[in-house]
Amino acid sequence: MTSTAVKVLLDSTYLLPTFGIEVEGLTSRHIAELREAHVKGKVRFYCLSTVWVEVIGKVCRERERLRIDIKDVLRRAVDSLLKSEFYEWITPDAEAVKLAFELRTLGHRDNIDNLLYATSIEKSMIFLSMDKEFKRFLSKSGYKTENFLGHEELLKTVKTL
Repeated sequence: MTSTAVKVLLDSTYLLPTFGIEVEGLTSRHIAELREAHVKGKVRFYCLSTVWVEVIGKVCRERERLRIDIKDVLRRAVDSLLKSEFYEWITPDAEAVKLAFELRTLGHRDNIDNLLYATSIEKSMIFLSMDKEFKRFLSKSGYKTENFLGHEELLKTVKTL
């Protein structure tokens, strides 16, 4: 990785394709371009340990909806996420937790998103998320959103690096 690599904290949505779950608005081309940006050292992808709460729920709901056995996919996906070194796993620090509490108090009920955003602020990272409603909430509440990007915005940004 180069020292100019952009640090990007991923919303759980970006981990779902690893489990074979399609995400609306996230194409295989987008995934390939994100991977290429990482391989070229333009970005470093970070995941917050708390996103497992969301990922487990989403994967299990999808399994039930499709009525499929995911044991093999599950084993490969979890190993890929945790052992491949493609993602760096981090935990929120005390300041991020305090900011997440503040966001919850203001009315944003998704604690995982609150922790993700707060950690991205505290660690000076891009928060990669497609959650436009959360971004509007933050903006309306007076929080900075310059670091809150969707994948297409991020890909445009890293093409110039």
